[in-house]
Amino acid sequence: MDQWGQHRFLEDSKTLSDHRTIVKSKHADVPKTKNLAVQMILRNLLSSLFLKDGEMSSAVERSRRRYKRAALTSGAAMIAKVISLSVSFITVPLTLNYLGMERFGIWMTLSSMIAMFSFADLGMSNGLINLVAEANGREDRQAIRNAVASAFWMLLFVALLIVTLIVGIYHYVPWPQIFNVHSPLAIAEAGPVSFATILCFAVSLPLATVASLQSGQQSGLITNIWNAVGSLVSLGAILVAIHLHASLPLLVVAIFGVPVFISLLNAAKTFLWDQRWLFPSLLFFSRPIAILLLRTGLMFFCLQLAAAIGYQSDNLVIAHLLGATHVGSYAVPSRLFNVLPFLIGIITGPMWPAYADALSRGDHDWIRKTFRRTVIWTGGGTLLLTGLLVVFSNYIFALWVGPGLHVSRLLLVTFGVRCVLSSYLQPLSFFLNGIGKLKEQAVISLLMAGFNLALSIVLVEHVGIIGAILSTVVAEILIVLIPETLIARRALHHLSTPIVEKG
Repeated sequence: MDQWGQHRFLEDSKTLSDHRTIVKSKHADVPKTKNLAVQMILRNLLSSLFLKDGEMSSAVERSRRRYKRAALTSGAAMIAKVISLSVSFITVPLTLNYLGMERFGIWMTLSSMIAMFSFADLGMSNGLINLVAEANGREDRQAIRNAVASAFWMLLFVALLIVTLIVGIYHYVPWPQIFNVHSPLAIAEAGPVSFATILCFAVSLPLATVASLQSGQQSGLITNIWNAVGSLVSLGAILVAIHLHASLPLLVVAIFGVPVFISLLNAAKTFLWDQRWLFPSLLFFSRPIAILLLRTGLMFFCLQLAAAIGYQSDNLVIAHLLGATHVGSYAVPSRLFNVLPFLIGIITGPMWPAYADALSRGDHDWIRKTFRRTVIWTGGGTLLLTGLLVVFSNYIFALWVGPGLHVSRLLLVTFGVRCVLSSYLQPLSFFLNGIGKLKEQAVISLLMAGFNLALSIVLVEHVGIIGAILSTVVAEILIVLIPETLIARRALHHLSTPIVEKG
């Protein structure tokens, strides 16, 4: 046992001794004893999150740590997502009734725009996850510090550029025409609500450094706790805004701005309290690491751009071609079925930094076994849940938004097929991210996005809103499924090949 481990052992022994003394005492304070036990449990839980790498010398110990951290992250993410989705389910009928279909369509479209703008960080947030995970595997604290500082300052620069751009072009953009709205109130609010949304997004960019750092350290539990708090506070702000009959721009600030403020609190606690050595001082900005971060980020930028075009453009296409009033008929079932991809991401997402950590330590067997198990379990579970959603969706819609919305069985089945595809493609993508297969994914994703958008425009014009999701399914099957499967098979074969050292 090393010196740090001995220190922990002596501390725990002293705590247990004190605990026995309290129990034996006639005047023991039972609540105090229970509090002490809770403190011991929390200490052990937190210590499992922040174990020093020197304590995990064997592959078995490293495997257990990865699974434990992934399980904690997934569990916390599950709770955070349940809260987030619950908030979404509560706010959708509230805002739909409060705003009306046209202004509600503006909100849904802006939500898609925010998702589309995720590529504006040039992929650096995702690139930072890989750099932190790899440096953590090498136990290189200086590399982590330089990566965090470099990412923070570059993202801050990007945020300032976005704010400058939107201020400069705001009065020249025909916002009502973009959303295809016609009522006087919707026309008046289209511009201000777009400005408020983009401003909130810009502020969130440098704060994303903290979430990427925590993901790379496999400490996503912390991020998800803050996200859960943000969702709950946002719900309170939305209810207050509706009660006060606030305008749509103020409502959007409650929806998007409050979580940004909570992220700011997470950043302050991380850099000023928990890990002060990681405070992103400009002195730690490293040009070589910044260049490496940009190179890695460029691949993720292509992936994010492709995802934004391919997956987040549906509402924009529908709004532009059919009108904002049709967006709600598509967005509501889309939100319901997106619960399953959310769950898949929660379960398999923590494997991404775990794969990178395992690769840097040479734990190839762990990577192969974990990937195969993940695909089998997520695929089987998603198939079952998708079938239930297809059967009971219209009953859920009636309880959720009222009896006025009825979705065709064909549209529901198409959403279901998309969910089943996600149960394989998402774990596959996280696996390829973790082992560094980014260029191949970037090319495939860009091809898929362009094909998906073009096909979506054609199909929506000819068959209506079902064309949006149908184009996604066709594009994923034809362009993504087969090539990425072949890439993964070659990578798995390479990882299973023993490395022969030349003597």
